[in-house]
Amino acid sequence: MSIDDVVNEFEVDCVSAQSGQLSRDKRLVVREEPLTIEIKDVGTFTIMSAPCDQMALALGFVFTEGLIDKRDDIDILAKCPDDPNVIQIQLAGDKKIGDKRRNLLIVSSCGICGSEEIGKIIDRLPVVGDTLRMKMSELVEMPRQLRERQEIFQQTGGTHAVGLVRHGEMVAVGEDIGRHSAFDKAIGSCLLREIPTTSTAAVLSGRVSFEMVTKAATAGVELIAAVSAPTSLAIKAAQKCNITLCGFVRDAKATVYCHGHRIV
Repeated sequence: MSIDDVVNEFEVDCVSAQSGQLSRDKRLVVREEPLTIEIKDVGTFTIMSAPCDQMALALGFVFTEGLIDKRDDIDILAKCPDDPNVIQIQLAGDKKIGDKRRNLLIVSSCGICGSEEIGKIIDRLPVVGDTLRMKMSELVEMPRQLRERQEIFQQTGGTHAVGLVRHGEMVAVGEDIGRHSAFDKAIGSCLLREIPTTSTAAVLSGRVSFEMVTKAATAGVELIAAVSAPTSLAIKAAQKCNITLCGFVRDAKATVYCHGHRIV
């Protein structure tokens, strides 16, 4: 999909603080559209997102929601022939869905919706592996690498992004109006291309919330590097999951909140 499919052009009034005068100009704005994920015998999920990488978003979403453990848990993953903004999924016949059957509208800023209390969620989070090691010079370089690949943000200034780094290479980038969907797109892109998400590092364009750590833990991500701050619950979840959590990764510096042994 080209950048033209993800943005709209608007005429705007620009105000000068010095002169106080108005001038007409044009600006590109990222599009926000509903993407509906229909999972047979499970439920329907509608996500407000930027209309790009929709298959990756759908696949990453069902993975981080715990509906699947691997790509092979899906028999059918296809766009609806009547509506390109509908992704149809059929889980493999032997896949158990437990109590995951629900119908939700998920807005662009939403993470965990309709779930039980946070404490029980933290207790069930997996503990990730301990194979990743990264030099400080590599850590502080990741945000720059991510910015270079934020094509929609460069045009509009209106998206978040998440990049996944494996063996020193940024193997996937997800970009969306919502941080959670950006992460799902990056994870889904790896699943589509059969790239393991374990033993990876994730670089985030914004802050680290609890939901972002849960997605990282589900995918086996061992290190999170964000240009902004984490929340208290994000730190608690990262501590439990053995994830190295780094905030304010910018200007050749970083704040390491837990499990700093991976940075050598």
